[in-house]
Amino acid sequence: MFEKLFQAAISHNANDIHLSAGAPPTLRVGGKLVRLKTDDLSIKDIENVMRGLTPPSCMVMLAKTGNTDYAYDYDGHRFRITVFRQQGKVGMVMRHFRNILFTPQELRIPQQVCDKILHAKGLFLASGPTSSGKTTTIASLIDLININQSKHIITIEDPVELVHPHKKSIMTQREIGTDVNSFVSGLHWSMRQDPDVIVVGEIRDQETARTSLQAADTGHLVMGTIHARSCASAITRIVSEFPPAEQSFIRAQLSEALLGITNQALVPTYDNRGVLSVMEILMNSSTVSSLIRQEKENLVGDEIRKGKGLGMMDFEENLWNLCVSKEVNFNEALYFSRDQIRFKERRAGK
Repeated sequence: MFEKLFQAAISHNANDIHLSAGAPPTLRVGGKLVRLKTDDLSIKDIENVMRGLTPPSCMVMLAKTGNTDYAYDYDGHRFRITVFRQQGKVGMVMRHFRNILFTPQELRIPQQVCDKILHAKGLFLASGPTSSGKTTTIASLIDLININQSKHIITIEDPVELVHPHKKSIMTQREIGTDVNSFVSGLHWSMRQDPDVIVVGEIRDQETARTSLQAADTGHLVMGTIHARSCASAITRIVSEFPPAEQSFIRAQLSEALLGITNQALVPTYDNRGVLSVMEILMNSSTVSSLIRQEKENLVGDEIRKGKGLGMMDFEENLWNLCVSKEVNFNEALYFSRDQIRFKERRAGK
């Protein structure tokens, strides 16, 4: 049965497959949930799919914690499979990772950002909510380096989502649970593996944040993802991982190490056949660095609006331009806007 589910996801260009007892298999296509025209799934149907895919070690984790996830390769496509228990039943969500590497130009990442990634050291973060395209952005920048420079690029991922071939660079991709125990452990060991670039799948705790900053401080390019609603809140999120007594030091360290931050959302296209990445981009500058040290990251939005020459992008401006070019429907854009009143006023010409 799982072969048919994977085939359906591939043929519909879906991002996710949802399996829940009492409902038919459901795909997320272009940001919308679409139910397949089949019978509702029974508990036994889902358990059969789960047992046909899940490795023994993950079955043990499911029994202990009620959750597990792992990667699965099918016909040249990669899926991250999450299995969980809800109301005593098994549920599953399968994220479809297309092994397609987009160029920065296709993602509309400014050339100034690409130049920084190729020629500078420090910490670069892709932020946003779950399923906002953070991994795609980081993968595009990895490939940019891989194509253009002879580097050793080490990724630490949970799980490995896109497999990067060796091009001009040497690629080392390590998976949590298979190759290494944790992000922190992977970061520590990577420092002994002659890295030029270190990619952290997710900065989700204090020790991962601390070690990432240390690696960026010691002359490496470190890239990672973090859950946050804006570039400013990504800064706050990093700092807040640390106890108050340490935060002043962390702010000083971050203000020096930070290269830039993207924050993004995936907005359905005008024809509802796909999604577009809408980005906010913050690049570090002397003013931004000062704002971080002074606990005034809430003011970086003003710097973003003034910083086009440095490759910065304002989220609202980016979103509005996509409406004007009719790449995104106004109502969809309004839903994603961070200032809906102003967005409506802008349409009305106020």
